[in-house]
Parts: sequence; structure tokens; C-alpha cells
Amino acid sequence: MAGKLIIQFSLLACLIFSLSFSAGAAEDRQKASSLLKEAVVLYEKGNYDRAAELLAEAIKADANYPELHDQLGYTLLKKKDFDGATNSFNTALKINPRFRTSRTGIGLVQYHKGDLKGAEETLKEALTLNPYPAMTHYALGLVYEKSGDYEKSIHHFKEGIRTFKGGKR
Repeated sequence: MAGKLIIQFSLLACLIFSLSFSAGAAEDRQKASSLLKEAVVLYEKGNYDRAAELLAEAIKADANYPELHDQLGYTLLKKKDFDGATNSFNTALKINPRFRTSRTGIGLVQYHKGDLKGAEETLKEALTLNPYPAMTHYALGLVYEKSGDYEKSIHHFKEGIRTFKGGKR
């Protein structure tokens, strides 16, 4: 009887612990989400320094939230911190290997660093994952324009516009 009571008590303690852990994780995700929303507004206003600060704070609250790392990557890309952006995009991809916008972000970093071949390969890979490819087509258009392949560039710019108008950003 005492053994059965100990097992029941242990199970109850585990249940209470897991519920409190889940509640804490949910609170952390909520805080991170709120900070992400604030950071996006700042990003859109061009305040990249403050956006990066909020995103770093959000990542402390929930480091397993790929959208945070992705947005930080784009923010750092705007600041021309290409290594930081790459690290952020790669972290998002470690959490979710099919995170389409981070793969596009890596392609944009490669483009800005002058690695047109690498950018082309990465962006083509991003297209295969991406049901909303407007930004990826735009990035590929930039790559082809810079490499002098204007026919491909125009094609991808037009595809980007077409998919954007179709609601697939």
C-alpha cells in the first residue's frame, strides 16, 4: 500500500512539474511574440538598432522560436552585419530546417557579399521550399541582374510581382 501511494505521489508531482513548466514556456513564448511584434514595427520604420535589441531580449525569453532568429537575421542584414545575419538565419534553420525565409536570407547575405553563384544556389533551393516566393524571386532577380543575365533577371522580377499580386509574399 505504501509503495502504491509513493508511486501515485510521484506521478502527481511529475504532472504538477510538467504543467508549471508548460505554463512558463507559454509565458515565455507570449513575451517573445510581443517583443517580436514591437521589433517588426521598429524594423519597418528603419530603427534597426532598437529592433535588434528587442529581438535579442525576445531570444532570451524563447530561444527556440525560429521567427525571432529570422527577423534578427533580416535586421542584421539591414545593418550590413553579414556574419551576424548568417548566424541568425542558420539558427532559425537549425530549429526548423524548412524555414523558407531564412534560406532566402542566407541567399541575400551571399548576394551582398558578392558570392553570386552561392546566392543563386541557395535561392533556388529556397524556391523549392517556398509556397510564397515573391521575395525569393526578387532576390534571384537581383543576382541575375548583377551577373549580367538580364533575361533571367526580368523573368524572376516578373515572377516576384506575379506571386506578390497573388498574395504569395
